[in-house]
Amino acid sequence: MTASKEQTWYSNPELGLPALSETRYITFPKDALIAAIKFLAAAANQPLPPGRLEGCLVQSEPDISVILGIRDETTGTMNNREFTAEQLGAAMIAYCRQVGVPLPRTAEKSLAVSGDNLMLCVQVRARSTPLLHHLDAQRFAAKRK
Repeated sequence: MTASKEQTWYSNPELGLPALSETRYITFPKDALIAAIKFLAAAANQPLPPGRLEGCLVQSEPDISVILGIRDETTGTMNNREFTAEQLGAAMIAYCRQVGVPLPRTAEKSLAVSGDNLMLCVQVRARSTPLLHHLDAQRFAAKRK
């Protein structure tokens, strides 16, 4: 079995040290969130209705979602388009790839709301290893030289 990048990066097998975990929060202000939604909608061949964007409501209850309010400028009709957490997650991940933000494939990804912003939470968990009951200081000192 070959080690993945995450395992190599978060541990030091030569020293027998256990792996670390990492959690990152990538905040999407509304303008970045809207860009991510537009990008995904176009890629899925389901573009947003034509008109002027008048609202972007980030909801955390009962489930995370975003409602875009788009006013048709010819008829004056307001079209609300809701995006589910699953759609938003896909949009945010695609946007990160588009702008070059690295996301480990094996990381657990989830969404959270912070104020008016939506956050993509990326967590790389350490694999569970037995606790080291005894540390050999000489072995660690020798490796650092």
